[in-house]
Parts: sequence; C-alpha cells; structure tokens
Amino acid sequence: MRMQIVLSLVTVCTIAQAMELRIGSATFNWKTDMGFARTDFDIDARVYSLSEQHNNFGDSRFYYFYNADLYQSDTADRVTDLITTPLTYDFPVVGSFNDAVAHYTSIPVPADYRIRGFDIDLGIGYDLFKDKKGVLGVGINTGLSIPVMKMKNLRKSAEVTYNLPGDTETTVKTWKLGPILHAAYRIFPKLLMYGSFTAGYQTGSIENDWIKSSLTVDGSYTALDLGMRFTPWQRHKDLGWIRLDPKLFVTAGYSQKNWTMERVSVDAFNVTEFSSGGFFKNSFSNGYWYIGVGYDF
Repeated sequence: MRMQIVLSLVTVCTIAQAMELRIGSATFNWKTDMGFARTDFDIDARVYSLSEQHNNFGDSRFYYFYNADLYQSDTADRVTDLITTPLTYDFPVVGSFNDAVAHYTSIPVPADYRIRGFDIDLGIGYDLFKDKKGVLGVGINTGLSIPVMKMKNLRKSAEVTYNLPGDTETTVKTWKLGPILHAAYRIFPKLLMYGSFTAGYQTGSIENDWIKSSLTVDGSYTALDLGMRFTPWQRHKDLGWIRLDPKLFVTAGYSQKNWTMERVSVDAFNVTEFSSGGFFKNSFSNGYWYIGVGYDF
C-alpha cells in the first residue's frame, strides 16, 4: 500500500542516525460542505508516528527533522445532511456549485464514519542560537497530507425513497511548504523541553466517488508540537576518526495540526473550469497527546 511505502522510505532514510516511535490518542475533527453532504464531527483516532524533532549534521548548526503520522479510527455514528440526488455528471458549464444543487432537498441521515490516512513533515534548518542549555533554529518544512474519510449511509429506507447515496469515500491529497521554528531548553542535565511551530501553503486535490470530476484545492496549514524529553542513558565514544554519542530517550507531549481548504476549482471533464464560489468548504484538524521512545547515535 502507498501508506506503508511512504513510511518505509522515511524510516530507511533516517534510521541510520536517529529514530523515535510515538503512540498517541487523537481527536480528529472534519468539517465539510460539498452541497450533497454536510458534516462537522469529532472522532477518536489512534496515531502511530516516526519522528525526529531536531538532529544536527555532525557538529554543524544545520539540522534535519521529520515526522510521519499514521492514524486510524473505529467507526462512529454521526448525522449527515445529504441531498436527494448526488452531483454526478451534471456540473453547470457556467456558474457555480450553487446553481447545480439549489433545487435539491437536504435530508438529515445517520451515518457511520471512519478516518484513516497519514501526514508527513520533513525538512532542514539552521540553528540561530545554540549552546549547552538550549537551541533556537529556523528551517523549511515540506511534506504530504492524505486523510481519507469513509461514510456509510445507515438509513436504507431513505436511500431507496429519496435516491440518497449509500457508501462513499473522500480522499484529500495535499502537498505543503512553509517555514518552521524549533526551540529547546535543557531544564536539567537529562531533561529537555522542546517545541516547534510551522505554518504555510498547501495545494492538492479532493476525490469523492460521488463526484465524477477533478477538484483542485488551495489552502493553509499549521502544526504545533510541544513536549518533554528525558534521557536515562547516554554514552560518549571517541574513535579518533569519528565521535559517537549514543543515547536512549523517552518523550511525552502534545501535537496539534490544522488544515483549511480556502479555494476549490473544478475542472469539469477538461471542458471548463470554474471556482466553487465559497460553496465548497473543507477543513480538518488533529490534536493528540503522545508518549514516545527513541534512540540516537
């Protein structure tokens, strides 16, 4: 699967120097208004992460970082507003989504939801300040976000009576780019407090099996990571031609990520392109507490 392939690549590229495994419990919020389906719900999810918050290249001030989140949830019952006929092949040649769905009736329908997907951040930075007590660095962050929302219509009678859709899957695929700030302060010799914040631009696409066309999205993202790192074991080995400082550490912290789709354009069968005119709205956020264990050479 694509998810496992991407996570494996991140692991292969970084395990030679450092690796931290995190496990967290998240609250995933998804808000969407696509005309034919309107939702705003929270769902509990599990998060498994491979992470390196800040690791310098040798003795230089340059450093690399990465974080790869894999998340999945159980099903949860939520009410969804569905229109009586899904938007399939009937996009207007001129106008907006509003013109296509204004005459349809919205019906509240109970549905099962499940969330899965992954989010990857990686980049390089430079330490503006660095000493034995702490560090302050800035860098460039990039990565991918691919959440997937599955919905199952639980009211079969309404599906037959009103021609409502049954199951559907919505997949968001975005690429992101923006600056990032890292900071760390050593409270005690073995206890470190760290944090990072990034914000930037994202672009990509939204796919839904009810819509037989291409939806291109542009928007913004933010991510905050705050935590504590305790190093119970550390050694120093000078081999003459290289110095090794292996260490085992544990972490605990909180991560909050937000994505907002601010503009959607539609390419209807490569015939015409138009803006959603504010009709299509989509945003999701993922906040979770985590614990982790890692090893650094």
